[in-house]
Amino acid sequence: MSPIDRTAERKPIRKCGEIRPMANSPAKALPIVKLSYKKGDLIIKQGDYGVSIYKILEGKVRVTKESEGLEILMSTLGIGDIFGEWTFLNRSTENRSASVRAIEDTVVEVWHMNRLSNEYEKMPLIIKYISDQILSRAIRMDKHIIQLTNQNLRLREAKKKSNAAKNRRRYYRKRVNLNCKYRPLNAPEESSLDGRIVDISLSGLAMIVKLGKNLEIPGTVGDFFAISGSLPNGLQLDLEAKIVAVRKTTSSLERSLHMVITEMWGNTQKALGFFLMP
Repeated sequence: MSPIDRTAERKPIRKCGEIRPMANSPAKALPIVKLSYKKGDLIIKQGDYGVSIYKILEGKVRVTKESEGLEILMSTLGIGDIFGEWTFLNRSTENRSASVRAIEDTVVEVWHMNRLSNEYEKMPLIIKYISDQILSRAIRMDKHIIQLTNQNLRLREAKKKSNAAKNRRRYYRKRVNLNCKYRPLNAPEESSLDGRIVDISLSGLAMIVKLGKNLEIPGTVGDFFAISGSLPNGLQLDLEAKIVAVRKTTSSLERSLHMVITEMWGNTQKALGFFLMP
């Protein structure tokens, strides 16, 4: 392939054609070529050396930058858009500052920077000055966008960790051995039965209960109960819970009721929250 750009050699499907160079003009002797890429192909890789400029004839590409191990989307370009021009405008020999990948089957026209150098040098000084100013601003803005993006990502990660910690605290479960009273919701207090809470969290609990006469289980899945008792620190528990599972225990005269807490009364939530803190 003609020495257009190393990044232009990233497995194009085919070379669709080229424009004949103008005679007696060494700076324009390098041909303009068309290259095709399939969806997902990498056209330019950040960090590679390259001087060519690309114009999109068909398809779309995504421009990304890698910073602090993260891939940041800078722009999505389509038909008529140009990429790879910064090296030319900046007159630098720096490596490519961004990666470009086809997000559709894409055809590009590739120009070597020497083709444009003569025309650029013929521009009035004021136009070149304006061009340089615009480029400098774009570079500063580009860096600012990356800094803000990294900052936002760090804040987002910190928030995720904070939320995860809160969730761990919210659903932290402790094994306990608390005697309690329980009764069907809306039943009179004198109908309360004895139970024993063996583990508890802000969202649920497990309670051991004795079987009734004829080995009847005092409650079935879906039943609501009012439960009261005292925590080891002496604070009162008053709550409503629903049975979600009934399981056997090591004793044939007992069952374990697994319940979700549906409501807490008085200062129960605050008291239980402090008790459950690691």
